[in-house]
Amino acid sequence: MDQQDGAEPVFVRSRWGTNRYVYNPASPVGRALIAGSLLFGGIALWVLHDDASWSEGELRDAVHAAVAELDGEPVEVGGWRGDYAQVITEAVRNSGEGPEHGSLRVSDHREWGDGGGAPTADRFEVGSDDVEDVYCLSVSPPWPGTFTVVSVDLTVSVAAGRC
Repeated sequence: MDQQDGAEPVFVRSRWGTNRYVYNPASPVGRALIAGSLLFGGIALWVLHDDASWSEGELRDAVHAAVAELDGEPVEVGGWRGDYAQVITEAVRNSGEGPEHGSLRVSDHREWGDGGGAPTADRFEVGSDDVEDVYCLSVSPPWPGTFTVVSVDLTVSVAAGRC
């Protein structure tokens, strides 16, 4: 590299025993490239974190969109399709709100009738490790408990808070 007027080169050979070239911190351009690389890396990490975690508004919108999709519509359950928790999880993820791979919890709370016989409704808490908000979804009719695929017309309602 040609040195003009005593200017420092932007790249120098690494002193760590390799033949690689690295930014030269003695050069003003090298320092700018080092700072720019650190800034770019920090922004990239922040964007990746933001895309992988739920916000309160995203979770609320996703849950309400899932309820609107499931309420009054025939849904096939049983067999490989799983139970209501799986159906709710897929509806929340497919709502278009929130991160594609963020943490999502759907836990069931079965509600039994007065006589202790058949359950009257299945209730599910939907939440995330990223936010404190939790939503309670009431789904009826109760889970048919079958291994064959059946079509069920669901009635789904949502309330903020735990079940």
